[in-house]
Amino acid sequence: MPLLSENRLQPQQQGFTLIELLLVVAIIGVAALTIVLQLPSRSHGESSEDLRQQFELKFHYAREQALLRHWVIGVEFSEQEYRFYRWQQDRWQAFTEKPLLPVSMPEQVDMTFLPGEFRLLDNRQQDDSFLQSEQTERDEDEAAPQPQVIIFESTEFIPFRLQWDDLHSPIMQLDASDGVQLKRVEGALW
Repeated sequence: MPLLSENRLQPQQQGFTLIELLLVVAIIGVAALTIVLQLPSRSHGESSEDLRQQFELKFHYAREQALLRHWVIGVEFSEQEYRFYRWQQDRWQAFTEKPLLPVSMPEQVDMTFLPGEFRLLDNRQQDDSFLQSEQTERDEDEAAPQPQVIIFESTEFIPFRLQWDDLHSPIMQLDASDGVQLKRVEGALW
């Protein structure tokens, strides 16, 4: 009997065996692989729908700023980006703070800008100095911005249409051809 009482007095070892640890690591690995495989292949902000929504938000913000601060804001479009400018000190000055920073399109997305039916120069008055294409006190290498869309203090803007084309998602369009509101359009505009 003394042997039984000695076995009871010895503490039992506590902890995990190597097999138990390997099993837990394998379960965590399978769970992580399942999650990774279910994630979308593209990150947020790269689809044509995301880019359209981003432009809409920035454009609405620019219109609000034009109304509240009595600013004239211009939007310049190029093949793969767009930029917002503010008419200040007799020239277009790029915004340097969020949310109106320049936006570049991902490689797989094509953005097409189509100007609307509006002849701004025919309606120009003498004090519309922001419409003049004079380049004052600039480096010769730096071209003066040429905004295609101008947002006036009344929040009206020069009419335009935009289309984002992506191979992986449907074509997204905005029709702003009335110069008052942005409209989402199904299918191609042109």
